Amino acid sequence: LKQRDAVGLAVFDNELRTYVEPKMAMGVIRTIAEELERVEPQPRTNIAALLHEFANRIPRRGFVMVFSDLFDHVGEFIQGLDHLRFQGHNVTVFHILDPYELEFPFTGSCKFKGLELDGEVVTQPRRIRNAYLAELRKFLDEVKSACERSHVDYVLVDTSRPLDAVLSGYLIGRLRSAHVR
Repeated sequence: LKQRDAVGLAVFDNELRTYVEPKMAMGVIRTIAEELERVEPQPRTNIAALLHEFANRIPRRGFVMVFSDLFDHVGEFIQGLDHLRFQGHNVTVFHILDPYELEFPFTGSCKFKGLELDGEVVTQPRRIRNAYLAELRKFLDEVKSACERSHVDYVLVDTSRPLDAVLSGYLIGRLRSAHVR
């Protein structure tokens, strides 16, 4: 806003829940903060379809930041990102994961309940840890490589880190790389 850029917000899961039109007025910050306070997490998302909607909805080229765990079909998600890029937007994906998802530090016997899919698994985590971490690495590599091919910035975010530190670190790094070019 201090650079006279318009700022907006879209909150979605399997459908668009909230859309705050990009504005250059300082009051939009309060509106965005209030909307973020109201968000109720939902188990299922359809990121790909909504990215296409946003690409058509945002009239001027801009800077689009997507915050998600990305548990969706990667190919369709990338098509949505490509649509945003085709419309001229600079896109950054903040891939949000919990430290427990990243490290799988569980011990003993555990029951894992699916959030994205129905069902549950009772197991001893030490038996599946290596396979889980290998699948996670494969998933992260697939998403990161797809973002790179689409010229989309990719930032893996561990939720134990404060969001302001993540954002400022990303923006400072982006500013530095722009000066190097």
